[in-house]
Amino acid sequence: MPGRRFWILAASLSLTVAALAAEPAKPAGKTGEVMPNIVADSFAPEEGGKIIVATNAHLEDPKKGATIDAKKIRFDYRTGTIVAEGNVVYATKSLRIIGEKIEADPRNDTIVATNVRFGRAPMYFTAETLKMVKGDMTMSGLRMWNSEPDQLGMHLKIAEAAYTESDNRLRIRSVTPYVAGIPFFNLPYYAQDGYRDIPYDLYLNTGSEDRQGRYLRSTFLMRQSPSLWVGGLLDIYGKSGLLVGPAFRYDNTKQPEGGITWKGRLETGFINDRGDLLTDVYGRTSDRQREFILGEVNGRTVDGVEFAGNIFGQSDPGFLRDFRPNQIRESGNPQANFEISAPYAGGYLSASLTAKADDYQDIVQKLPEFRFDLPQQAIDESEWNRRSFVSVGYFSERPSAELPLAAFQTATLASEAWSATRLDAYYGVNRTFALGEWLTFKPVGGVRATSWSEGVNGNGTSAKVIAQTGFDLEGLATGSWDLTATKWGINGLRHNVRPLLQYRLMPGADREIGNVPQTQRAVSRSILEEVDLADRLDAAATTDRQVARFGLRNSIETRDAVAGTRELLRADFFADWRQGPTDAETGRSDLNCAISLTPAPWVSLSSGLRLPNGGGAPLESIQSLAFNSGDFWRTSLNWVELRDTTLAKQFIWEGRVTLNSIYSLVASLNYDALAGQTTYESIGIIQRIGNSWEIEYGVMQRLDPLNNGKSSLGFQLRARLFKF
Repeated sequence: MPGRRFWILAASLSLTVAALAAEPAKPAGKTGEVMPNIVADSFAPEEGGKIIVATNAHLEDPKKGATIDAKKIRFDYRTGTIVAEGNVVYATKSLRIIGEKIEADPRNDTIVATNVRFGRAPMYFTAETLKMVKGDMTMSGLRMWNSEPDQLGMHLKIAEAAYTESDNRLRIRSVTPYVAGIPFFNLPYYAQDGYRDIPYDLYLNTGSEDRQGRYLRSTFLMRQSPSLWVGGLLDIYGKSGLLVGPAFRYDNTKQPEGGITWKGRLETGFINDRGDLLTDVYGRTSDRQREFILGEVNGRTVDGVEFAGNIFGQSDPGFLRDFRPNQIRESGNPQANFEISAPYAGGYLSASLTAKADDYQDIVQKLPEFRFDLPQQAIDESEWNRRSFVSVGYFSERPSAELPLAAFQTATLASEAWSATRLDAYYGVNRTFALGEWLTFKPVGGVRATSWSEGVNGNGTSAKVIAQTGFDLEGLATGSWDLTATKWGINGLRHNVRPLLQYRLMPGADREIGNVPQTQRAVSRSILEEVDLADRLDAAATTDRQVARFGLRNSIETRDAVAGTRELLRADFFADWRQGPTDAETGRSDLNCAISLTPAPWVSLSSGLRLPNGGGAPLESIQSLAFNSGDFWRTSLNWVELRDTTLAKQFIWEGRVTLNSIYSLVASLNYDALAGQTTYESIGIIQRIGNSWEIEYGVMQRLDPLNNGKSSLGFQLRARLFKF
């Protein structure tokens, strides 16, 4: 279905042809009417000279700047009608139309063009008929082509397109995209107001899986208003059956209503699974009735009020694995989150909600939590700063498939599900002293008080007060050299070294362990916990009596004509020492290292390491090498290795080559060294069609050796259509 530019071209065709006979016919010689100029090989009068027929003719309207060339042009002096036939070429300064026949009847304000072609590379349009009557326009047999019209090329076939001027309404019937001459979708009808953009987003993925047979996955969105797209999911699986569900997308950032900008999307699907049901990661077999929901929303008002939320839920842990594997990267723990925040009294007032969206993931629910944060600010215009927050919320947690009762008790220290209201507050002060140009010293002090309406394991109301005292010490040393290496894009060097030492003493942190519920537990070993007491999410999980962080930041930079500064080398190293409530929880953390090297704009190397305390092989290692030639090609190599609670050895390669202004070749490969085989392979082409379409299609193979040997071989098509 064509967009704005197409209709502008079509309207230009109709209006400019009409301009050749825009005035009602009047007797010749009785007015000052300027007749069109006609040059031809020969002229022949008909009906006593009332009609002139020109052969191999060129008609020119100097007033309108339009011309018509045709084998035969027939002009009626009585009515002003024009009929051009045979290799008709109509042209203005901005439009060129080729067709078999054009008829213009000014008295009835009617224009009819037959078998026309118009447009410019790489986008062309053809139509069997184009008719305009008093501003209302219809086209039949319309096709939209990439490059020259070719039945085996990519194009769209539109049975009829109509625009009525009286109600500014555009109606289009039966739209069918063709790839390699094969139709793969049909939209029976679409209508909207005016000539605005008409984008359609289409995703198709087809292939075969061992346990579900041949499949066709599709997602389709159709614009209903300048901000709203509505569509749905329709998947067909040979062994599992039919998956259906609605889909929505909303984005009014270009046309905000009342100053409020919103962006959001929602997809959901349901299937009565007739295929072989696999056991999930908890050893359970799912029900036949399976469904999922995935969505997010963001908003902001002119007054600074912000909204953010997401929802992800599935009936069983294997739903996306079985039916929508490409959306796994977009999902997290099944839950619903929503937060709203607003500036208030020099700080921020917020409310947040977290709820479970399943019966198997371990999630602490906020039902809800209200919070006021006062960021760091000067105390009465002095050099001392203050920082504070206060929050109240209702929290709840229960055993789940991920944490059954025995594991739940070990992780949470609670022997059963718990719910409690928590009141949490902090107030602290700090001041920064500059000890010369190369060292800053910031003493920190504060206190955090927290109370719970109910403890765990039958404990009643509890409270915990933690004091904080300590400092941040940070240095800065720089050096610069006038080193030039044109080949590598280096114009001078600057080296920055920033050593860091943070220390906190927290009396009272080791109180109430196991008596009060934890609303936040450490979920990742890859990052170090927060040092400052004010930044910790949960007072119950704060048990360190002392914390010291040692860090070193290094960077080497050069001048850059575009960005001003380009980073050549980055090397950061951090480790903590913590005194916990027991000797077993006291000691140094693992050493976290992050190194990146960009010697030239076209190459970059990065390394992330987590080295265990006491030495040995890295517990986590992520190595990356990327090349980028600019607009022509780019590729990246990644090696991921884990030796902690989860073992993994993965090699990931991705590449893209721009073949020309229209086509790009993309490919990727994942290799699992533990399984000794590739787990994902894909190769595809991205095709750009003018400024309108971006089509991506290719072949992929997916194998999950750790998940019941699930494998698939498929063809994928993603298309964004008709966006001018």
